[in-house]
Amino acid sequence: MLVPPSPEQKLRAGLKYLLDFSRRAKELVEKISVENLLEEGGINPYIVASLGLKDLKEVVRLFVYRRVERSLGTSFGNVIEKVFRAFAGGISGKQAKKLYGQWIEWWDVVVPQEKIVISIKSGPADMDADQVRYFAQKAREAEGHGFRPLLVITYGKAAFSVIESTLRAEKLPPEKYLRVGREAIKELLGSEDYYIKLIEELRKKTGGVDIFELIEKKVDELVDELKKRGFNTVEDILLGVT
Repeated sequence: MLVPPSPEQKLRAGLKYLLDFSRRAKELVEKISVENLLEEGGINPYIVASLGLKDLKEVVRLFVYRRVERSLGTSFGNVIEKVFRAFAGGISGKQAKKLYGQWIEWWDVVVPQEKIVISIKSGPADMDADQVRYFAQKAREAEGHGFRPLLVITYGKAAFSVIESTLRAEKLPPEKYLRVGREAIKELLGSEDYYIKLIEELRKKTGGVDIFELIEKKVDELVDELKKRGFNTVEDILLGVT
């Protein structure tokens, strides 16, 4: 019989995903080029003109921040799901389908040895009432199969009121079915102290590199390169990208 991973092992497994995300974020910034800005539809001239940007550096900074936010925002949802799956010592619903059938595929995390299924949401405002009602439907289905369902919100001190009120309306008391932020860490790893350990390890192992410093450095590089190519003003950009 397999020995389940210890809380420390689960923490290290989740940490690896976050460190990989940090590395990819830095690489993303470093790889941004003038070609991305000029030739791949990077600058939207209508936004630049509508916002009244008057400085070349402002235009480039807007482009870089938008590019980074789109790329990282899209990918982080998948990353945080993997992190909390590692914290739970579980597998994906897709993997669990082979063991338990089609019904379980919807769940983000399945912990077979404890018969727990978990739906992961990144932040406290990431669900509306309809989504909570759908969770309730899936939760009752899971209970019918002998599993304990949980809704985990990975950060924040409390879920938005619509989440808790809808759970109560569905006869699913939040204190039983909902875990937010440090409560989620405590549920999965046994102690809220692991949240502090996680943050400390992240700050230590990322070397204290500030993504905003990297972005500002990249902005300066792009502005210099644009000027070398004859783009010295906002007007040059507006006329040159379309």
